[in-house]
Amino acid sequence: MRWCGDLALFVFAVVTSVSVSAQAPTTPVALSADLARYYFKTPADEVAARAELNAALAEMSRFKGQLNSAHQLLGVLRQYDTVQKFFAKHEGYLHLRCSQNRKDAACDDDKALESDVDAKTAFLAPEILSISEDRLRAFLSEEPALADYRFALSDIRRDRPHLLPEAEQSLLDQFQPQIGDWQYDLYEQVVAGISFGTVQTASGALDVVRQRNLIAADPEGHVREEGFKRRYAGFASQRDLLAFALIQTIRAQNLLAKAHHYADAPARKYDSLYCKPEETRSLLDSMAQHGDIAKRYEKVRSLDIESGYHQPAHAWDMSAPAPGLTPPITSLPDARNVFHEAFAGIGKEYQAEFDALLDPANGRADILPGGALNRYGGGFSIGFNGGTSILFFGRYDGTFKDLSVIAHEGGHAVHRQLMAANGVSPSYAQGPSFLFESFAAFNELLLADFMAEHATTPDLKRYYRERWMSIKGLDAFYGAQDALLEQTIYDRVAAGSIRNADDLDSLTSKIDGQFSQFPASNPELRTRWATVSLMYEDPLYDVNYVYGGLLALKYYDLYTTRREWFVPRYIALLKNGFNQPPAELLHQFLGIDLSGPALLNDDLKLLNRRLDQLEANPTGK
Repeated sequence: MRWCGDLALFVFAVVTSVSVSAQAPTTPVALSADLARYYFKTPADEVAARAELNAALAEMSRFKGQLNSAHQLLGVLRQYDTVQKFFAKHEGYLHLRCSQNRKDAACDDDKALESDVDAKTAFLAPEILSISEDRLRAFLSEEPALADYRFALSDIRRDRPHLLPEAEQSLLDQFQPQIGDWQYDLYEQVVAGISFGTVQTASGALDVVRQRNLIAADPEGHVREEGFKRRYAGFASQRDLLAFALIQTIRAQNLLAKAHHYADAPARKYDSLYCKPEETRSLLDSMAQHGDIAKRYEKVRSLDIESGYHQPAHAWDMSAPAPGLTPPITSLPDARNVFHEAFAGIGKEYQAEFDALLDPANGRADILPGGALNRYGGGFSIGFNGGTSILFFGRYDGTFKDLSVIAHEGGHAVHRQLMAANGVSPSYAQGPSFLFESFAAFNELLLADFMAEHATTPDLKRYYRERWMSIKGLDAFYGAQDALLEQTIYDRVAAGSIRNADDLDSLTSKIDGQFSQFPASNPELRTRWATVSLMYEDPLYDVNYVYGGLLALKYYDLYTTRREWFVPRYIALLKNGFNQPPAELLHQFLGIDLSGPALLNDDLKLLNRRLDQLEANPTGK
């Protein structure tokens, strides 16, 4: 889920859809999630059900200091699966309630519950590490059922140099909200207090933040410019407080990393993804060296603007439609049909799962046209082993960007459901986030292609081809732009060379200039760091979009060139779960080398071919 308010989201925000009306539906149709059906009937029932979770935690604690046999080791691992299952149900429920109303008490309960569960299960890893290699091999030989946990055990033991004694880890877990969570709370409160205002358009006033996709695609240049400048001016008005929150986030994350015997927070994050820190840093440098590919797309769009509107192109013009082209708006009922057709190529099983997700009768989607006060505007999915996944999208305006978000977050929900149906245990239902992101991003590429293939005019066809490129085709590079910026901020905060908002402005302009032509001519963009909310909410997550974006392009290449070979293997990978390191899973199922140079080189060839087509067909014919 990517909801940082970065340049890629604003400059390349898009608005369109399939052959439907050019105006928003007069009677918006919402989809409501049936939490009572799939999770808990009432908030009081959820609180009461925590007794079951606490009982599972108490049962697990009985194994503390008692892992003296293969039977006991199997018992604690199975009990931990039970704890994870119960916790995921509560955590998903609270997270969705909090997103429906950011002032709900569920927001505080969610963080407190996670901290409590982490603290009470902190003994598991140190106790497993205390088992010698010889004894563990004997346990595996004595108890065949332990084979199901072989990778889970190796994953824990892989982390041996970085695990703390139980008492220390438990204490850190208890104080996690006070150590590393308050900064995002501060960020949210500061941003919520900014008066960004509205922009007047031909169809009425639009909210600068909540309706920025509509503003960015308005045919009137002054609307796009005002929306762009108002948004950045709003963030700049609180840049000192936002800089304080970010720098404190980084100091806390670096201290936590060092406490776990890592060089720094980036090394800890990259290692958690099964990526060697030095290789990830090298990849980000390589992406920056190839940043001209993103600039090349900006030049394509700039030529479109200059030839269509007879004026110079600016950062705020990148999502402007062709003159006379009014991007269509899609109602939610029509969107269901779009997704049904767009995902037909992945096979009937996947198609049926996506259909079921959006079927109003199933109550598995919470999507509100127009959004609501205090409602989270982004999207995500929840799900747990043995349960039913649910999709949330806070504000639906019928734009193509909205469709793309549903394709992405719905992809996460379908993936969770496929794993649950295949009986993947809680121990293997979670894995490196970049794999999750790659599966979801692939959906967005398929959606954009489908829209282009069914466009009714050359201009509309070109519009969708450009959306393929700007929303997901270049996502690995926009992810690298954010990930490199964040990594460099961490390095420089640690070195003492970043101390305030001015320092952050200067660094942002330097990093962004490697990926975009606009920082030099649009001074507002120097404050872009403040719009990247993910740096506060989920520190160092953006690197997942680099690997995920590269993999999504590779899936697309295989899908378009070897579909019959690719699709069954891809679905098998989705169902499998994460019982091996990511590189081994990708090689086993799809023959992809995650760390070799071929992945980036093949993707660059694909992107350059698509850019060649855009440059050769400026009218969209």
